[in-house]
Amino acid sequence: MTGHAPRAERPIETMTNSVFFRDAQILQKAMRKSIAASPDAFLKTVGDVNEKPIGYWINEIRSATWAVIERGEEVLGIAAAKWPDREIDIEDQDTARFIESVWIAPELRGNEMGERLVRYLFEVECRKDPNIRQFLLWVFERNLPAINLYLRMGFEYTAVNQWHDQVGMTELKYQLAFDGGVVRAIEMAVNDAARRDDLRKFGVRYRVLGEDLA
Repeated sequence: MTGHAPRAERPIETMTNSVFFRDAQILQKAMRKSIAASPDAFLKTVGDVNEKPIGYWINEIRSATWAVIERGEEVLGIAAAKWPDREIDIEDQDTARFIESVWIAPELRGNEMGERLVRYLFEVECRKDPNIRQFLLWVFERNLPAINLYLRMGFEYTAVNQWHDQVGMTELKYQLAFDGGVVRAIEMAVNDAARRDDLRKFGVRYRVLGEDLA
């Protein structure tokens, strides 16, 4: 029996960098795909995405929580949870998160995956920081399917809006109070079962970018 030398372990930092680089490429491709499919839902254009270097997307993954729905290597859903901007937002960074860039591929719409993806983000963020008490988001006024989704989830209109000259549209601000440990525990169990059902029915998985799959 031929002996084999022990396999050298990769340094943790090297493995981490490899994961972030791989997922940064996935994120850029996913954003390009989502904007091309739903150009009216984003402030960015495909050109904006293409202009950003890979380092920009690595920083996005490091500084926010990006969740995706994947089938194999294809991204079919994407959403991000970000801290409030200290210079713009009035919300407390310790207790609030903004949901951004929510998108589901057209072929999967109508299966409530957008809601499950956002709720998955809730769970991930609250596991990382149990002090979170509210989630907020901005949505274009004419994006009625998205607004209806958020209303079903319990988001409430804050009576705050902003006009964007570059796209000629108004964004509306919504918020969702998020507390009650028992309620959250029940919801997490229900949502986890629904995600397993999505794997069985559609062959898709939910995960957070920047986490090693190995």
